[in-house]
Amino acid sequence: MRQLAVTDLHKAFGRHPVLTGLNLEVSAGSFTAILGPSGSGKTTLLRLLAGFERPDAGTITIGERVVDGPGSHVPPERRKIGYVPQEGALFPHLTVQKNVGFGLPARERRGMRTAELLDAVGLSGMGSRYPHQLSGGQQQRVALARALAIRPEVVLLDEPFTSLDAHMRASVRADVHRICRAAGTTAVLVTHDQDEALSMADRIAVLRDGRIVQYTAPQSLYSRPADPALARFVGDANLLDGELCDPAATGMVATALGLLPLEPDSMSAEGSSEVTVLIRPEQLEVVSDVAAAGGEPGIFGGLVVGYEYYGHDAVVRVRPDGAAEGHEVMVRTVGGARLAIGTSVKIRARGPVVAWTR
Repeated sequence: MRQLAVTDLHKAFGRHPVLTGLNLEVSAGSFTAILGPSGSGKTTLLRLLAGFERPDAGTITIGERVVDGPGSHVPPERRKIGYVPQEGALFPHLTVQKNVGFGLPARERRGMRTAELLDAVGLSGMGSRYPHQLSGGQQQRVALARALAIRPEVVLLDEPFTSLDAHMRASVRADVHRICRAAGTTAVLVTHDQDEALSMADRIAVLRDGRIVQYTAPQSLYSRPADPALARFVGDANLLDGELCDPAATGMVATALGLLPLEPDSMSAEGSSEVTVLIRPEQLEVVSDVAAAGGEPGIFGGLVVGYEYYGHDAVVRVRPDGAAEGHEVMVRTVGGARLAIGTSVKIRARGPVVAWTR
């Protein structure tokens, strides 16, 4: 069932177009992420959905009701939308309980509704505190409780975790995801953080140049992005020149790393045989000389030119034998000894891979 629909949406500020014919459908009860770099129009889209801005053209539908379109405009307070801004935007002079109940009818503000919401967001017993007495994570939970208080049809989250440190951000976004799921609320999250989108959303819409260039499940977006630019934007990517080896018959592509199998149905067999190939760092593996001694297919030699340690894993930058300087690949490793710059290594490449015609 469709809960939110945007059709041919346009918005410009002066002579600067921000959204140019954007289309989007969000299913009821789902958690959708709008992902894009700064300046791509993410927050503008959210403000249009909330009713804080008017579109120049196009329609916005919530449920079966057109809330913005030709001859129709429903004001923000009548859209049944909950909104969580970046900084929470709590009223500093009101207690937590009064902040949560701010949008409720007077008869409900002193009832059980606010206590139930505070319990749901893990802040039971903190209703008498003021915002300055809470941590950043607790303030964002209050903002979420306030957004849910009106029993909204849709909750809009405008990069609500950016001001939190890394540990708190992971904890709060897990709580927000759990709370929205438990409430059965349709949620739309705007973010520029790929990890955030991939870990939280049922589907991700990537915004670029005022349009959605891909709208799909996180796994599909990461493994089969629509184009090379999107592959670079979502996660780390090795992009290599390749040549198709009669894909209709063999489904293989020749690269500097050797012959690699193509993802089934990842591209048409028509057109140029020259392609750009995507291989993710985790598809490359450092192997021992013993493992490589038999001349196993898919194994190539190279020189370590960089090493970045992150604790949970490391990224090794390797220049394949015969490649020019600056043409290295990223290899993601887990555990093991640090590899010194200048070390000769053997790398196993694992397919299948995605390719695009050049």
